[in-house]
Amino acid sequence: MKRIILLLILTFNLAFGITLIPLTKIISSKKDKNIIFKVTNPTKEPVAVDISVLKVISTDNNKEERERTDKISYYPSQFVLSPKETKKVRVKYMGSGLPEIEEVYRVIAKELDVDVSDKKEEESTGVLRAKIKMRFTYEGLLFVHKPNTKPLLSLSFQELQSVGNERAISVTITNSGTSSIVPNHGIYNYLVTVKGKEYQLQNEDMKKAEFRRVLAGKTNTFYLKHIVNLPNGKIESIRLEKK
Repeated sequence: MKRIILLLILTFNLAFGITLIPLTKIISSKKDKNIIFKVTNPTKEPVAVDISVLKVISTDNNKEERERTDKISYYPSQFVLSPKETKKVRVKYMGSGLPEIEEVYRVIAKELDVDVSDKKEEESTGVLRAKIKMRFTYEGLLFVHKPNTKPLLSLSFQELQSVGNERAISVTITNSGTSSIVPNHGIYNYLVTVKGKEYQLQNEDMKKAEFRRVLAGKTNTFYLKHIVNLPNGKIESIRLEKK
């Protein structure tokens, strides 16, 4: 009688899934229209991978919208990686020239829910091994623009209802420049005026903020929900200062 052993194997760590390198790449010269992304399988089992490239068209309110594009070609689009194998994916920008306003693309490497492992061990031992695996997705970014493109940001805000000693505001940032930017506290100082005096928000004030990229020509709204280093009084203005 065949023995049946049920093994439930659930992988939680990204180290056991595929990796995509680099996670960001820039095309800013006609000479660089062909670029390489590398997908690696660090595991001890083969894995099927699907590659796709989608254009990012909006990130308003931290919700990224994407659409299919014919401006990017890539090869191969599907393949099987042997254990420890790395595969090169060639990505090419198909536009006749580099765009005046930056275009942003998501390069997505996704593990397919296909079992490509060797079944011989199970057949020879008479042991049935059932596995539950997490399928991982890596998402990189590809930026296409002419040299010397820059973001140009303007800001408006609305003070929200406070909770205890925490003040909250919504910040709407419009980018009228030619390249995108993630306007986080690592790149910009947030300077807030209360009762005629200007204060710089600290790391603690930004603790619960979730900044996403503001595309060129687009607007995004962010929420600062943990402002604790401002004095009482109405917030009169907020401005950004590049670090």
